[in-house]
Amino acid sequence: MRLLRWVPVLAACALLLGSLAGCSLFMHSIEKPKASVRDVSISAAGLGGVSGQLQLDVTNPNGFGVPLAGVDWELSIGGARAVTGTVQLSQTIPARGVAPVATSLTVAASDALAVAAALSGGARGYTVRARLHFSTPVGQLDVDVEHAGTLGGGGGLGAAARGVLGLR
Repeated sequence: MRLLRWVPVLAACALLLGSLAGCSLFMHSIEKPKASVRDVSISAAGLGGVSGQLQLDVTNPNGFGVPLAGVDWELSIGGARAVTGTVQLSQTIPARGVAPVATSLTVAASDALAVAAALSGGARGYTVRARLHFSTPVGQLDVDVEHAGTLGGGGGLGAAARGVLGLR
């Protein structure tokens, strides 16, 4: 009879341990998506500022589609932050697939002056930092990506105005 009193307690413990093990397996079954910068380009420059585009390739290693909810990004030239932005998205990255994600870049004229000063001082290096926000079954998942490169064209802001400032 004493053993019968412990049966419900043992059953509850077994159920709890089974549930925890199941949650643990579920948590480990989601792999973090990856992103790489495909291209950063400047398409126009003028008195109002500079505009261009940031293109990413986002890879989903999971066996199910993952919704990309948004991207926060920052572009720095010569170590000085040139521009930041946030884009809200509603794009699903397919299961075990790669999807292109593009967002526009706009550098206001006041920020463009600081960038022009850095460029005229000889700065040619740039860095793009982005944080991608995914909505997953277990909550929001953020993926950081950073890409550095050298400005082409060599003509500073004048080259940008001519659309020759290819960031690669």
